Amino acid sequence: MKTKLAAKLLANQERHAQAEQEPTVDLGRQHMMISIEKIDPNPYQPRTIFPEKELQSLAQSILETGLIQPITVRKQNDRYQLIAGERRWRAHIHLERRVIEAIVQDASDDDLAVAALAENIDREDLTDFEIGKAIRQVEALFPSRTKLAEGLGMNREDMYRYFAYDALPSFIIEKLEKDPRLLSRTAAADIKSLLTRENSTPEALNALRSAIDLVISKELDQTKVADYVTRTLRGETVRSSLRMATPLTKDGIRIGSITRDTRNLVIKLKSTSITEKQEQAIRDFLDNLVAQSK
Repeated sequence: MKTKLAAKLLANQERHAQAEQEPTVDLGRQHMMISIEKIDPNPYQPRTIFPEKELQSLAQSILETGLIQPITVRKQNDRYQLIAGERRWRAHIHLERRVIEAIVQDASDDDLAVAALAENIDREDLTDFEIGKAIRQVEALFPSRTKLAEGLGMNREDMYRYFAYDALPSFIIEKLEKDPRLLSRTAAADIKSLLTRENSTPEALNALRSAIDLVISKELDQTKVADYVTRTLRGETVRSSLRMATPLTKDGIRIGSITRDTRNLVIKLKSTSITEKQEQAIRDFLDNLVAQSK
């Protein structure tokens, strides 16, 4: 069963990446309209935040063109439980729709967990923290972590970075539950290594609290947390060399950042987030700015 689930997850990921469609379980299926109020979320849903702007945009698209892809649910007594399509369901709630088009099919808890992860893992707006929680939920479905990594299409080294969140202190986990974008898996792994090296001493934890507060206030880049704590424990002055990072977002999704320290100002943009025309406009602006400073 578990090896079949591993193969199913990988196949679902490939289908989702190619066609942006939800994974399905090829058992009994029924196409019908279901009352919005009778649907419950997928308990294995890795996404903890549904940005209001994104839901409004999706709701507007549904209003204009209709629901292109039905949601998928399973029957539970006199109610239904989502397998995939929670954003579409939430968009219908936003539109105050009373019913939604759905595919009803048989599915086990294992299928729900795998489908939820497969539907979301390739989407860039799903945070590392959310992916880490989802991986933990499906871990027991695989005979080993090696098989888990294979099923997820990850190398084991990268997968273990997601497990690093489990080693973080509770005060960081509480903040991640409120803001999953606070720390990447790489930052979490660095902090885990730091705490292991320092034996999680009170001094190290206090310095870590200060570092996390600086990340929240945008005074410290989350990739520099471990370095900040290490230098603080050495008695070094670190405030003068803090790396200032400001995220750049579009429709609530991070597309880059502006980072400033005592030596450099770095602007990063995902190449897929701008057009060639916009890129050229940025280059022209920088050329003019440099020319004016001469």
